[in-house]
Amino acid sequence: MKRYGNFIDGVMDFDGEEEVLYSPADGRQIAVITKANYEKAKEAIDSAEHTFKNVWSSISLQRRRQLLLRLSEIVQERSDEYALLESLNTGKTLRQSMFMDIPLGIEHISYFAEKAEFRDSREIEHPEYPGTKGIVQYLPLGVVAAIAPWNVPFLMAVWKIAPALLAGNTVVLKPSHYTPLTALELAEDAKKAGFPDGVLNVVVGDGSTVGNALIESEKVNHVSFTGSTRTGKEVMMKSSSSFKKITLELGGKSPNIVFDDADLNRAAKGILFGIYLNSGQLCESGSRLLVQSDIKNKLMEKIRYYMARMRAGNPTDMETDISAITTQEQRNKIIEIVERSKDKGADVLYSKEISGKVPEKGIFYPPTLLDNVSSDMDAAREEIFGPVLAVMEFKDEDEAVRIANDTDYGLAAGVWSKDIEKANRVANRILAGTIWINEYHLLSAAAPRGGFKKSGIGRELGLEGILEMTQTRHIFINESGTDLSDVAYALVVNE
Repeated sequence: MKRYGNFIDGVMDFDGEEEVLYSPADGRQIAVITKANYEKAKEAIDSAEHTFKNVWSSISLQRRRQLLLRLSEIVQERSDEYALLESLNTGKTLRQSMFMDIPLGIEHISYFAEKAEFRDSREIEHPEYPGTKGIVQYLPLGVVAAIAPWNVPFLMAVWKIAPALLAGNTVVLKPSHYTPLTALELAEDAKKAGFPDGVLNVVVGDGSTVGNALIESEKVNHVSFTGSTRTGKEVMMKSSSSFKKITLELGGKSPNIVFDDADLNRAAKGILFGIYLNSGQLCESGSRLLVQSDIKNKLMEKIRYYMARMRAGNPTDMETDISAITTQEQRNKIIEIVERSKDKGADVLYSKEISGKVPEKGIFYPPTLLDNVSSDMDAAREEIFGPVLAVMEFKDEDEAVRIANDTDYGLAAGVWSKDIEKANRVANRILAGTIWINEYHLLSAAAPRGGFKKSGIGRELGLEGILEMTQTRHIFINESGTDLSDVAYALVVNE
């Protein structure tokens, strides 16, 4: 087992309480971590602030791109190690880590390194004042605190770190204390890539200690948080006292809408991918299936057929399709929501038998179809964050949109129809930040990601995600004088 400290000012710091991590895949011991306290988090903040002021603020945008590109190359060289570590730490299948999470993260680092979409300044004209010009600058904020969840730790680290560093900020990342391993490896590899000490610090600990230290610090200028809506509200309130910028990517209860003219075989696969990838432990998981009434039975037959073919086993086996549940607390929550919904009349249409096929010491919940779900049930309103698909019916387009929007959340949605005009029309009526048409879960570094309503504030990824990490300055330049400014001065100054 590797022993990890907190990564502060370029070195692993082992000062703190040690804790053994066990894999939710099979219960084996996988690493020893060091949990930071409030004071240790402040040390990381001080390191980031010092490096920003004395080193990083003078590094050019071109050089920052070069460093990110080198980081992507180093991680690529170790991608198999990252994939296994991510699978062991989270319980997700090795196939997902190896073919999706890790390569996607590497691609996203490369995207921010290579695409010239972000420029740190642009020139404008002032139509009111001929003969003048303006320079609009996109300046770094300073120290960015990034607080990431336990479900996709490598991708979340990349999504928060890469745009912040590209924009010229320094970062203190707090990964979940359940799944910090690939984030700590990434910090070590960033140093190997040539990032100065203190540019990227990683501290591991509880939200009530380390998280609060980051949110409350006057030296932190931006908080990027991904997690539950309830915790997001607390982050917003605590950040407001020091006027921090915030980015919040919170919960979701995303609908997958299937019309009667859809390619049902393709839709069935996309629906299963949308809910059972990572055992439903993704904020944008398509956890509500809205199906047009006259094709429901046919679609359910296809879904059950494919569910029966999903292979249970140890997630670290490349033949396994079903991920573990990352924490026992999360498994308990899934059970409670399903049972409360059943008490209100929901039926288990299908539950895959996995007992005896998964590791005895792993944490698992069977992929489940929950039928006859109404909008007032917990399965339709609460973020289950597990492999449970709530099935609901609709008669027409208007009812589909009404049910889809009948939620406090607005993170994502899917629309399945061969009629692209109709699909676009429906997509434009759904209140969500990402909407897939005849697809689900496919993410691009070029596309901004975030939510409407209680699913969050601000955006990650894309140009919009970089700009979240900046503050704007306008420089007004008058090179040769303008008669209009003389008119303006005359309002106050007489010759």
